[in-house]
Amino acid sequence: MSTKALSIISAVLTVIFVILLGIAFIFVTMVALNGFGSREGDAALTITLVCQGVGLLLSAVLAGWLTRLVIQKFNWNKILAVILSIFAGTTLGGGAAFVALVLSIIAASILWQAR
Repeated sequence: MSTKALSIISAVLTVIFVILLGIAFIFVTMVALNGFGSREGDAALTITLVCQGVGLLLSAVLAGWLTRLVIQKFNWNKILAVILSIFAGTTLGGGAAFVALVLSIIAASILWQAR
């Protein structure tokens, strides 16, 4: 397979894994926002979705770029390169989802206290 096809495969698999992580973090966010009003909850969920969307795009780009880099420049095994890039992209997306969780809770708290 060409490196372009492997880059696309790793980016798609990374997007799938990051979406699954994002769904789990959205449920955690909803549980953490239990007790807040609609105004605070809507703003917090919007922040969560925007941050996770940015993290999703960045993780897909990272996975595709890293696959090409590792195969072409460092001459790694293709399967290992794809696995590494999926892991790196998913880690970046999971980190972005965690940051989104923390930011949304902080924003909801600030809005709650501004009442």
